[in-house]
Amino acid sequence: MSEPGYDRKEILYRIGTFFLLIGLGLLVFFLMSEAEAQPVFGFFCWSMILLIVGFLFRAQYRKAVRPSGRFGIFKRLKPKSGEEKKK
Repeated sequence: MSEPGYDRKEILYRIGTFFLLIGLGLLVFFLMSEAEAQPVFGFFCWSMILLIVGFLFRAQYRKAVRPSGRFGIFKRLKPKSGEEKKK
């Protein structure tokens, strides 16, 4: 059996998701420490860094969105424009 192939951008997308989750967790910890009047700014700084890196990693990979087909009947009934008829 052959190994399944992988896409580098998809791996980065998943790593970005991981960073986002960890960043959100650290942000929650910071907010909880702020509520106790003993803020730990290290949580805030690391959460912002991880959130930004996570968004950057996720922005590199756009998943292809398949049309749902919900309005397929309307698209078939709609008259085509002149440019589309020439093709």
